[in-house]
Amino acid sequence: MPYQIRPARSDDCTALSHIGQATFALASPPDSAPVAQQHYIAHNLQPEHFQAHLRHPHKRLLVVEQGGQVLGYSMLDLAPGKLGITAADHLVEISRCYVLPAAHGTGAAQSLLEATLAHTRGPVRLTVNELNARAIRFYGRNGFRKVGEAIFSCGDERHRDWVMVRTPDSL
Repeated sequence: MPYQIRPARSDDCTALSHIGQATFALASPPDSAPVAQQHYIAHNLQPEHFQAHLRHPHKRLLVVEQGGQVLGYSMLDLAPGKLGITAADHLVEISRCYVLPAAHGTGAAQSLLEATLAHTRGPVRLTVNELNARAIRFYGRNGFRKVGEAIFSCGDERHRDWVMVRTPDSL
């Protein structure tokens, strides 16, 4: 059965929260403390946070679903903050792109990323934890290259992320 990609709706927010919670540890460094992860989840990945993203004028959320079941989501930030990296500042950011672990390797993430990229014009940036080798390989296969590093705050922890950019000439 093929995947469907569509804009997220208000009634998706509980599912988006579930996906965010189910995938956050996978996107974090292996030594990240559970208490730090729970702090981030409590303050960033609850249904009300997704409701706020849906109302935000610079955020765009997409979901990938199959047979009516939401398997993942992406979020574009059309006006993200500066990172202090010339090659990445002022670019649209894919701030999230996650699919449930059961959907890994099925093409769901690829379909979601392609649809997300279709909503952008020109270069786009993202950040990914430096130890998330699977995601780094995935983004590399899709034309992203490392242009710098940034710090991601998770509770009291500070994680090093790669800043990756995809430009039309990197395809």
